[in-house]
Amino acid sequence: MNDFLSKNENLLEKPIIIFGSGRSGTTVISEIIFQHEDLAWHSNYQELFPKFAPVNYMRRLFDNKFWRIIGMNTQNDRSFTNYMLFRPIERYDFWEAVTGERIDFSRSFLLNEKATDEEREHIRTFFARIVKYQKRKRLAIKITGPARIEYLMSIFPDAQFINIIREPVAIIRSWMEIHWNEQIVNQLWWQGAYTKDELKKAEELSSNKFLFAAFQYKKIMETTQQEIDKCNPDVYTTSYEDFTKNPKAFINDMMQFVHLQPSKLVDKFINKLSILNRNERRSASNKSEISEVTKQQILEIVNA
Repeated sequence: MNDFLSKNENLLEKPIIIFGSGRSGTTVISEIIFQHEDLAWHSNYQELFPKFAPVNYMRRLFDNKFWRIIGMNTQNDRSFTNYMLFRPIERYDFWEAVTGERIDFSRSFLLNEKATDEEREHIRTFFARIVKYQKRKRLAIKITGPARIEYLMSIFPDAQFINIIREPVAIIRSWMEIHWNEQIVNQLWWQGAYTKDELKKAEELSSNKFLFAAFQYKKIMETTQQEIDKCNPDVYTTSYEDFTKNPKAFINDMMQFVHLQPSKLVDKFINKLSILNRNERRSASNKSEISEVTKQQILEIVNA
């Protein structure tokens, strides 16, 4: 173990890892938790300079004892000012850089995959630098898609996972409304977990974008449960629907699970938000409109 890591191992104790399928509520939930004064997280500046840990000193310019100006995920605020602020973000240039060429963190399920000792030390050192340079006490991570639990536990064995789930039809509709929907409907986006029979089934469903997406969603859910059963992580599974019913109680329960002290910053942030259950809203366009027949087909695929 290198000197920096040995001196700063405490910064990586019980990191918080929030995950879900994507469009499951992970963004808004993580954005609330990330307001906590103890937590360091992956930022837009780190994504611009994925191999340069000192960029995390930038947070001190925006968030210190004199003032606190933290931006929001751009899905919620697309202003130029917000783009310039230091803010949490989930993209994968950084992950590809920190995990190295052997690992396809963005596109692989990473089932039965573990970091080597050398990779583990490199990754832990980089994350420890993130926490230290942001002048925080603890690491928090948000990812979407496959859970990658076994791989992440090989790096962070004491991690506390928060698994966010959501009603599947709402997930599929939301996938159809985002800018990267073509990635989902034109190919099996995540690789390395499908059997020959599943690949054949995917081909049969590929002519219907909703059913093809549902097939991929089902695989994420299946592999997540397989990894939970295999690795027995410290995981808290909850739902977007529970979050929208009572956001403050939901966040309080989550913070208790991960042993975060109450935070006025978290309370202040959640008070500014208008949180509604968007499962039953109208589709944004005809491209994402799902018929009742297709809804039933989606549920049949997911529950099969």
